[in-house]
Amino acid sequence: MTPRLRLLLTALVVLVAPLPAPGTAFAAPGGTVTVTGTASAQIITPISIVATAPLSFGVMAQPTAAGTVTVSTAGNVTTTGGMVGNTAIAQGSAGPQAGKFRVSGEPGRQFFVTLPAAATVSRSGGSMVITLFTVGALTGSPVGTLDIAVGGTLAVGAAQPIGTYTGTYQVTASYN
Repeated sequence: MTPRLRLLLTALVVLVAPLPAPGTAFAAPGGTVTVTGTASAQIITPISIVATAPLSFGVMAQPTAAGTVTVSTAGNVTTTGGMVGNTAIAQGSAGPQAGKFRVSGEPGRQFFVTLPAAATVSRSGGSMVITLFTVGALTGSPVGTLDIAVGGTLAVGAAQPIGTYTGTYQVTASYN
């Protein structure tokens, strides 16, 4: 190998050899070395959720056969069994409506909503179960506050005791 070729190969080896990353420190054999690392943290707006309207199944007559009343997230009502056509009673201000909630948090941050599997509404001497909870599309501003609607299906028994039934259910909002 000629001296010129040897010099060229040595130069190529030096050029292709990996360079240490910036901030890399080396110690002599048996020595000590220290390097500085970086750290960061970010605090964001806590997520919150408040109820703004109750889920209402409306006013209905006592059925002779069991059935269901479903309120969609848009507030539309469908019925089955002994409840078919039963919600045609004049509703006034107590009409069927979806539950409404306002979720607030960090602008642009994604979140998810968790609904219960079931909830109970009751009065002295009777109860009914709400199932098939659904959540509607998010509406509002993408800068930190969004509204959601919640629907569900109420199971009404044959000869369900007359009265006003009330209860609660939990909706949870969490950041992804």
